[in-house]
Amino acid sequence: MFATAHRRGPASVRARYGVSLAVLLTMLATVTAPADAQTSDDLARRTLDGSNNNLRNPTWGQANTQYTRVAEARYADGIAEPVSGADPRYVSNRIFNDAHQNLFSENGVSQWGFVWGQFMDHTFGLREIEGEDAPLPFDSNDPIEEFENDLGAMNFIRTPAAPGTGVTTPRQQINTVSSYIDGHSVYGSTQDRLDWLREDDSAKLMLPDGDLPTVTARGDASTAPPIEIDGRLRANPDRGRVAGDIRANENIALQATHTLFAREHNRIVDELPGSWPEDLKFEVARRVVGAEQQYITYNEFLPALGLELDRYRGYNRSVNASLSNEFAVVGYRAHSFVHGELEPIGDVGDYTQEELEAIEAQGIEVEIEGDEVEFVIPLSIGFFNPDLVPELGLDAVMRGLGGEPQYKNDEQIDNQL
Repeated sequence: MFATAHRRGPASVRARYGVSLAVLLTMLATVTAPADAQTSDDLARRTLDGSNNNLRNPTWGQANTQYTRVAEARYADGIAEPVSGADPRYVSNRIFNDAHQNLFSENGVSQWGFVWGQFMDHTFGLREIEGEDAPLPFDSNDPIEEFENDLGAMNFIRTPAAPGTGVTTPRQQINTVSSYIDGHSVYGSTQDRLDWLREDDSAKLMLPDGDLPTVTARGDASTAPPIEIDGRLRANPDRGRVAGDIRANENIALQATHTLFAREHNRIVDELPGSWPEDLKFEVARRVVGAEQQYITYNEFLPALGLELDRYRGYNRSVNASLSNEFAVVGYRAHSFVHGELEPIGDVGDYTQEELEAIEAQGIEVEIEGDEVEFVIPLSIGFFNPDLVPELGLDAVMRGLGGEPQYKNDEQIDNQL
């Protein structure tokens, strides 16, 4: 999945295991759901908010609990005041500037690497969005500053203090989602969000025309679950798409991955026995999707990045799986992986001339070679542009991610980002 231009489909699954993907899924579903299960309550269901994963410590890893810390918090006053230092924009321009160099993954990892990394990041970590304004100064006279900024500052929001902290004790922060690889990005962390996402009285997720639903899919946009809106989406917020996580619209690669796994859920439901109750089929499909994401992460994603974990030796109830502050804000950022362009690859016959012209009018390069068409999309156009995924087609976005290398894991961050 993560090697450049590496493609694997149902045929390779059949070649490896000697059976079709549908048969494998039926086998898994049979094991997952006991033969005498009558409802979803008969399953040992995973909670939406991550609670009770550890029965001895039921709040470890639960949504809306504090990040843990590897080291003690460090504030100027020991409580909440940030430590002063150099102008962050000045430092960023000199340390993280890629100086127009394109250094690609030393492991041959495709763009799926950074996309999966973000999809997982949005599965197990999300700080509180509302907070204190803490703008970063911007110096237009900096000789290596390449961007224009008429405001004199770059917007920045400081994460609010966790309740009961930051007054007489060191300020801590809240992780608003669970710390587990549990399919949060597909299903959300609350029952209200999940109820909105599901088709009425069905095991399936709502996917109009195979795409994530817009906030108006059930009528009044104000009744839809909250989503993050920024960039060009601010001008037309009703076009925003709803998924399990609020950040699904952030870029087209992330949105496409959300769409892929929502479709995967519905595909699994179709493979399950029709006699099963809808809630039972839903919970089995949800369990399989979560297992797929765990398998991909530990068996493909991490090894592709050169990370070798110790062999799994069974569940250890003494381990607190809660996300640490250091991991969330430093250890798992990896933004140097991100390429400044996305390059979906489609079949020319799938687009009319008018559609290609409309795509090109958005500032996207359209390059036709034989039967294929490649779309060169700067990140600035791929951000918060949710209608672009159905315009290009999910297949085209997926093919592009697997056909282009990601950048090297270093300190250089692409200027587009």
